[in-house]
Amino acid sequence: MDDPLFLSVIILVLIAVLFVLSSLNTKKIDQKKREKLFKELYSFEKSINSEELAVRRDAIIKLDNILSKSLQLYFRNDLPCGENLKNAERIFRKREYNRLWDTHKMRNKVVHNDYAISKEEARNAFLIYKLSVNKILK
Repeated sequence: MDDPLFLSVIILVLIAVLFVLSSLNTKKIDQKKREKLFKELYSFEKSINSEELAVRRDAIIKLDNILSKSLQLYFRNDLPCGENLKNAERIFRKREYNRLWDTHKMRNKVVHNDYAISKEEARNAFLIYKLSVNKILK
C-alpha cells in the first residue's frame, strides 16, 4: 500500500471523479426557454424607439420581466428580480453590474413614480437588458 504508483493512481481517480461531479453540476439552461426569452427580448426593439411614452414605458417593464425570468432560470428559483440581481454580481463586471442596477431602478421609477422615460434612456436601457440577458443565458 505504500507503493507510490498505487497512491498516484488513487489520486488521479479521485481527481477524475471530482471533475465528473463538477461538470454534472454546471448550470445548463433549457434551449427552448432560452430561445423563447431571446425572441421576446428582441420583439421590444421597435417599441423602445416609439414616439409614444406609454409604449416605451410598457417595453421597459416587459424587458425587466425578461431579465427577471432569465435570472430565475440561471439561479433555478422564483425570487423577484431585485433579489436575484443581488446574487448576480459575480456574473458581470462591476461597471456592467452597476449599469444593470441603475436600469432596474429606472424601471422601478417608471412603475412606481410614473417616470417619463425618454427615447434615449429607453434605447440605453434596451442595450443594457440585451447585454445582460445574453450574458446570463449564454
